[in-house]
Formats: sequence, structure tokens, C-alpha cells
Amino acid sequence: MVAATARQGRFLSTDDPDKILFRLEKGRLVQQSPKFSVPRTLAFESYDLPVSLPMIAQFRGRGGTESDELYLHELWRMGYGGGATNKHQRLEAQANLNFRLVEVLMMFMLPLLAVALAVPPKRSSSGLGIFVSILIVVAYHKVNQYGQQTGAHGRIDPIIALWVPLMLFAGMISWMYHVLAHRPGGQPIGALERFFAKGAKLAKAVMPKPRGAAAEA
Repeated sequence: MVAATARQGRFLSTDDPDKILFRLEKGRLVQQSPKFSVPRTLAFESYDLPVSLPMIAQFRGRGGTESDELYLHELWRMGYGGGATNKHQRLEAQANLNFRLVEVLMMFMLPLLAVALAVPPKRSSSGLGIFVSILIVVAYHKVNQYGQQTGAHGRIDPIIALWVPLMLFAGMISWMYHVLAHRPGGQPIGALERFFAKGAKLAKAVMPKPRGAAAEA
């Protein structure tokens, strides 16, 4: 066993890729072994201590059977260009490609959704539109994830599983924006606003009043 202390040191490369050199300066080296009656010590100005590097397994290459790591043109070649080695790999590439495309295209519809739900009804400060918008975005993403899984397993064609929900959500967002922009006083979620307003009034009427408020009344 070797222990060393030094004022400073630095690592240097060697011709052997599995070893590096630890050059120590102005220190003391202590070597201990069952063969020695007492530990051996050495004071030095400069000392080169070889260090063996641990064996590290080589990382695999990008892609391969992992479709999540492929570029779009690689997914196209594997899914529709005959580059897949088996049916499962082909379906997985198709599902992943269509999933990425519909997720990106929906981003162009989000500004319309934000405008349609950001304007509350007149004389209202309700934040229901924010809640509904978050619910729509999360629900659409979950639908896409389910469509990708079913398409990758071959239960539904990936084009149907992913592009039909995109068209439905895009149509709903377009209708909501049209109602707000082209109908006087139009409110896409006006019915929901009225429903929640009535529910809040009903809950307030049913809830028991505090004792102090009842006494004052």
C-alpha cells in the first residue's frame, strides 16, 4: 500500500491508453507491506506515480433499435422506405415519426387556443379558460401517447391513430377561435362559465354560514 502527500500534482497522458501518470512535486511517499518491519518513507522533489484506469465498457452507437434516438429522415427510411429489419421495428418507426409530426403541428394551433380561452365573458374575472386550456393540452398529449403505443403494437394504423385526433382537436380550436373572433359577444366556453357560476352560487347557498355572520344577520 502506497500513500503520498505533495504540495501539488498534475495528471499526464502516456503511450499506454489504459494508464495515466500522476506527477507529484515536493512531497513524501509512504510504502507499507507485510514484508517490511517498518514503513518505508521517501521525501522527493518530483515523483511520477503511474495510475491504471478502470475498465469502462464502450457506449453503444446512437439509434439502432431505439427509434426515439433517430432523426426524421432515418425514421422515414425505417418506417416507409424498407429500412426496417422486422415488422415491429417498422411499426415503431412509423408511430414515432407520426407522433413527432402531429406534436409539432399542434404547436401552430396553440396561439389560437390561447386567444380563444384567454378572453373571459363580460363582467367576469373567471380563470376557467386557463384551466380548460391546460386540460386540453394535457389530454391531447396523452391521446397522442396512446395512439403512438397502439400504432407501434400494430393494433391501429399509426396514421389513423395520430392524425385523426389532430384533425379533431384542430377543428375544435378553429371553431372556438371563430366564435370569439366573428360572433358579437361570442364566448367559446360561455356554457361552461354559466354552469360553474351557477354551481358556485348553489354551493355558497348550501354551505352553512359562520356563527358570527349568522348572529349579525
